[in-house]
Amino acid sequence: MGKRDILAKINHWFINIGRYFVAVASILTILASGFLIFAGIWEFINGIPGILEILYKPGSHRLELSVHFISAIDLFMVAVVMFVMGIGLFELFVDKDQSISYPHWLKIRDLNDLKEKLISAAVVVIVITFLKHIVMWEKPLETLYFGGAIAIVIASITLFSRLVVGDEVKKRKKEEEKV
Repeated sequence: MGKRDILAKINHWFINIGRYFVAVASILTILASGFLIFAGIWEFINGIPGILEILYKPGSHRLELSVHFISAIDLFMVAVVMFVMGIGLFELFVDKDQSISYPHWLKIRDLNDLKEKLISAAVVVIVITFLKHIVMWEKPLETLYFGGAIAIVIASITLFSRLVVGDEVKKRKKEEEKV
């Protein structure tokens, strides 16, 4: 029985140490999201001269300006996804005592909640990427292929979400109702 106790202690030690590794990953993910927000702000600020040009020269390039601002929005969305993932990792693995009060939209009880948020945000980022591609509209056939590929990816993600993540969430809700 002594060996089992030693193995249990080692396992407990790994779990406690693992929290610190996840804390580092969480903090770095949140910092990376901050850098992406600054990059989006920089992209947005660089678009201001284009706005002024459109106001004073009506025939200027509006298409380039649209792509510019959609790129900034894309950076903001990826930053938000990274922020939510960083907070979610922290909430799940580091803050096990739930000492921090999170807003209701950021409450993550298990990895399935985190997966749901990631899937939802990934679909939005994919759609923004397609919007940027369609605004440029250089080669219609390539745009059609790109849109078809995105549709397949979104359909696959939706199917995965419904079958795997949704099924686990339904099971958890049924278990909570029994208690």
